[in-house]
Order: sequence, then C-alpha cells, then structure tokens
Amino acid sequence: MSDEKTNSNLLGLDVGKLLGSFRLPSVDVGQLIETNRRNMDALIAAQRSVTDGYTSLARRQVEIFQNTMDMAQAAIKAKREAKKSGEDSGAEGPSSTEIAKMALNMAVQNMKDLAEAASKANGEALSLINERMKATLTELKGMREKKE
Repeated sequence: MSDEKTNSNLLGLDVGKLLGSFRLPSVDVGQLIETNRRNMDALIAAQRSVTDGYTSLARRQVEIFQNTMDMAQAAIKAKREAKKSGEDSGAEGPSSTEIAKMALNMAVQNMKDLAEAASKANGEALSLINERMKATLTELKGMREKKE
C-alpha cells in the first residue's frame, strides 16, 4: 500500500465522495456514538462476567481435584496402616466398594456444582447483552422518532 493513500481512499475509491452520493436520513451522530459506546461497555461487562465466572469455575475444579487427591491418599494410608498393624482390612475403615461409591457420589455432586457455575456465568453474560440489545433498539427507535 502506498503512503499517499488517505483514510477515505479505499481500493482506489474516495469513500467520502461515494457516501456523499447517497441520501442518508439525518442522524444524530453524537447519540449514535453514545449508543455504540454503551454497547461496547455492555460487551466488556459481559466478557468480565464470563471471565470471572470461568476463573471461579477453574478454582473450584482445582479445589475438587485437591480434595479428591487428599481423600484418596488418606484412604490409601489408612489401608496401609491397617495392613501393617495386622488388622482385618474389612473391620477398619470403609471397604474399597464403599470408597468407590463415595467417590462416585462426590464426583456426581461436583459435576453438578461445576455445571451450575458455568451456567450461571453464561447466564449473567447473556442477560447483560440482552438488556443492552433492548436498550439499543429503544434508543434507535427514539432517534428515528425524533427525526420524523
């Protein structure tokens, strides 16, 4: 591209002249810019909401993983100590089947919690965007009614 081209020169066409040839309804440019600024603010807020939600979700996943590993280590340690002391493994602590059932129940509950957190993060962002879309339509309709 040449340095001689200006912002209004696109593919060899003078955009200013091209747009000038169309009859556009008069628009309050300031109000249109303000509407678009609000739209961008809403998108930023929605993105922040999603980011915060998924950050919290990732933290929760780390907590779940750490708790699961701690429980597994404790169960293994208890089994080893019971074996070393010569105690009957069935008499001391939960059986392997009970540990597996507890782990499965915990995993199901954790999955529900994570799904709820993800749904909440997405719902908040979607709500922000929907509210802004409604406001934008109202503002654009107001601009149109002012000009008529």
